[in-house]
Amino acid sequence: MSKGKQITSSTIDPAQMAMYQDLYGKARGVAEQPFVPYTGARVAGFSPDQLQAFGATRGMFERSQALDPMGKLGGLAEQQAPSLLGADIGAYQSPYTSQVIDQSMQDIQRQADIARGGAQARAIGAGAFGGSRSALLESESQRPYVEQMARTSAGLREAGFGRAQAAAESDLAREMANRRFQAGLQQGLLGEQYRGLGLLGGIGGQQQALQQQARDAAYQEFLRGTQYAPQRIGILGTGVSGMPTQSTQTSQKKTGAGDVLGTAAQLAATAIMMSDERLKDNIKLISKEKGYNIYSWTWNKVAKKLGINSPTTGVLAQEVMKINPDAVALHDSGYYMVNYGAL
Repeated sequence: MSKGKQITSSTIDPAQMAMYQDLYGKARGVAEQPFVPYTGARVAGFSPDQLQAFGATRGMFERSQALDPMGKLGGLAEQQAPSLLGADIGAYQSPYTSQVIDQSMQDIQRQADIARGGAQARAIGAGAFGGSRSALLESESQRPYVEQMARTSAGLREAGFGRAQAAAESDLAREMANRRFQAGLQQGLLGEQYRGLGLLGGIGGQQQALQQQARDAAYQEFLRGTQYAPQRIGILGTGVSGMPTQSTQTSQKKTGAGDVLGTAAQLAATAIMMSDERLKDNIKLISKEKGYNIYSWTWNKVAKKLGINSPTTGVLAQEVMKINPDAVALHDSGYYMVNYGAL
């Protein structure tokens, strides 16, 4: 059954209330100050030296991009490797042939002419001039020189060919070295282009980072503006919570249905309470306890004639009879009574 409620009231000391109101007023004044955004520069721009370096880098990049090292490397790669099979060895032999072989042949020929003259002189001395014997002697004198000319010519031509071949191979080697040199130059130019691209990309990254810092600064200022009001509210809260609570309290207990029924239950040890519905007026349901409806009422004229004037809160005998008939008894007057101790 419900009990009476405890009512507590508090009052604050007037002097403390005045201090509280003064502190709250000051906090409110701080909280109502308008938001003042920061208008100064928060992100440093590029220095003049940096800007000059950016311009120089861009100029280097544009000049290097005007070249076509990839195209030239492709042209070198498409060229066939030089070979002796297509080389004109005679171009390397001509000076050697005219200066060495021909001169050697002329020297041997002079020696042969001298020998021929001697043979003719011997033939004349032998009386065989103009005959077959003279021709035989002359032929025999020329044979060693003809053989020498053949051997010398063959040897010199072989040596000439070897030197011509070596000269051609040397030219081929120089050609290949020159191609490698050209390829190295073009690869170097290509590397410069890549380096220029990297430098230009780095400049772009620095510029992007600077722009991002500027945007971040603006965004942080926006966040600061959105947090301004909550901070002001926090100041007000600090002003309120900073005051200690000093108050006086008074308590008052309001009697409830449970209190009345509890008292009736104590009395039930020696008596049974009259609780017939027919003796009550202004019946009102106020609560429910342990499965029983609790009512308030006023006693009617019949009850008063029977001398009944309390309690005015409790159960109805007719309802209790349906739930717990052992707790209900019939009075000599013909009205029902309830044993509250049995509820």
